[in-house]
Amino acid sequence: MMLQNADTDVRVEVAVDAPIEQAFATFVERCDDWWPRMYRLSEAERTDVRIEPEEGGRWYEVTADGGTCDWGHVRVWDPPRHLELSWQIDVAFAPEPDPAKASTVEVRFAPEGADRTRVTVIHRDLERHGEGWESMRASVADQGGWPGILDAYASLVAATP
Repeated sequence: MMLQNADTDVRVEVAVDAPIEQAFATFVERCDDWWPRMYRLSEAERTDVRIEPEEGGRWYEVTADGGTCDWGHVRVWDPPRHLELSWQIDVAFAPEPDPAKASTVEVRFAPEGADRTRVTVIHRDLERHGEGWESMRASVADQGGWPGILDAYASLVAATP
């Protein structure tokens, strides 16, 4: 795992032992299986995390009471190499409905052979969150943020036959 911080960006990379198509599919289709269970925006228990497979699609959680809560939207859908999501979550980790205040989560998948893929997450434009954005950058750069989240993703990929 490699972590780099720019002034406003967080970049995390992990290599997984899976073909690029499987790495992409696991990231998108099994997001709920690797995203930490305690991370949710709703007060109700989270039962699923979904990424709709198209530009403009929603990135959202589903709750036990049947509700949904948007986390952002798909900005770029280019399987199996590139996914870009808006992060419409404010500095208090609550939903942010204004897309102008959203940061960007770019995910790149690059083959390193037939059965190995490098997955790079670049969380950028964090300054768009306004006052306190530095705390958001610190949170997503911390082990509880993208480094730990990608560790969980890599563990799921490794456990998938």
